[in-house]
Amino acid sequence: MAAYELTRQGANVIMLEAGPWWDNTKDSSMLKMPYDTARRGASTKERQFGEHDACLGGWDIPGEPYTVADGSQFRWWRGRMLGGRTNHWGRISLRFGPQDFKGKSHDGLGEDWPISYEDLAPYYDRVDDLIGIFGSRENLPNHPDGHFMPAPEPRCYEKLVLKASKKQNVT
Repeated sequence: MAAYELTRQGANVIMLEAGPWWDNTKDSSMLKMPYDTARRGASTKERQFGEHDACLGGWDIPGEPYTVADGSQFRWWRGRMLGGRTNHWGRISLRFGPQDFKGKSHDGLGEDWPISYEDLAPYYDRVDDLIGIFGSRENLPNHPDGHFMPAPEPRCYEKLVLKASKKQNVT
């Protein structure tokens, strides 16, 4: 978003990726059956969520500057491929809600942010409109609804499940 805004204002921007090109037609086995893959879909050091994972990266990458504090269980996944984590958002992007900005006031933990959800809501709306988010209106107090697009066409496996359920008269 920073690069987007800077270029909109006329700045020249260079973006460096922390990984190689990703080609889902060559670098993925997600549409194969587990028995058609070398390790039956099992994970590897490079693919920690299994062979069907569409990411290069991991929880611990040699040479990365990220650390985990003593006694903490907090982990941060890092996608190391062209596009990084943006390859995994699946057109679903949850907003922080009002309580997320006021944690200390809500549950006594951490610190309250100096801004509120209401301060950021117009910017969330702009991003939703720019990148296209789909979802459904749920009207949950700490999970604000966004500007949603219509749902996308079902994925291949979803179509197969739907087709199979119709054959079996499953409703």
